[in-house]
Amino acid sequence: MNRRPESFPELPAESHPFLLLPEKTVTLRLADDQEPVKLRYREAGSGTPVLLLHGLWTEAFTFRHLIDPLSDDMRLVMPELVDPPGEPDAYRPERLVDIFLALIRDLGLARPVLVAHAESGLAGLLLGLRHPQALRALMVVGASIELPLMTGARGRIMANNWLLEQRAAAVCKQPIQAAMAMIDYKDATVTSRQEIRRLARRFISLPSARAAVRIQAMTRSPAYRKEIAAELLARAEKPAAYPVPLSIVVGEADRMATLAQGERLNRLFPGSELMLAENSSGAVQVERHEWLANAVRSLVRRIGQASD
Repeated sequence: MNRRPESFPELPAESHPFLLLPEKTVTLRLADDQEPVKLRYREAGSGTPVLLLHGLWTEAFTFRHLIDPLSDDMRLVMPELVDPPGEPDAYRPERLVDIFLALIRDLGLARPVLVAHAESGLAGLLLGLRHPQALRALMVVGASIELPLMTGARGRIMANNWLLEQRAAAVCKQPIQAAMAMIDYKDATVTSRQEIRRLARRFISLPSARAAVRIQAMTRSPAYRKEIAAELLARAEKPAAYPVPLSIVVGEADRMATLAQGERLNRLFPGSELMLAENSSGAVQVERHEWLANAVRSLVRRIGQASD
């Protein structure tokens, strides 16, 4: 994003109630004697439970424009998964599965619809495969099972400890610029200085910046996707329907979760729904929020009709 911070409006062009929602905290007791996890979250509305999970490079704020159109008859829960960032191993897909299961249990969500972006989408796919009884439906937004060659190569380079330390020191000195580099919207007018400052918080101290940079490097590594890729490719010889209703959303201009990847997932799980969000680079919940809200509503309606 080659623009100066002052060129963006202070607030998003469209109003939203996200920051007016009270922030709550939940302490999750995980399986296998893992350390408890404390998460902050916001929720709105009542009705069908919908768990909105952001990717590891963003935050729950990206779902801000889904609140008004969906909260009339849905209970929206939006946890903060990486604020402040912790150790990278805490965000591997199999670990996120445990966190999501604990969230569903401890917040009494009773088989929610899961709308999961990017890395959370990978974990959501694992969750539905391993614990289908926990979900009512899954919508995966911008999740890449395999990385483009150059992205994977960059991930291997970034994993170098010396380079990671240099990168952390650099972004700590310029947190606003580091935040802007993380925002890859096709339409830059949908962001604001408010969003940029929120993302910049993870870079304002060296320990936090170091953790954030390590998470970025990890998620760009092919190894990060190894387990889920193996589990999915094991099905390639015998494609089968996904255990719960599955929608696969890809942005038309997404350079990581490409249409080809979405089509591959669609073939692996006959009966799944493949949806292309035009004029989106991947953060569909921001760039095409009205379109995505309609897609979520349509999914919830189909589930309701199927259960009648």
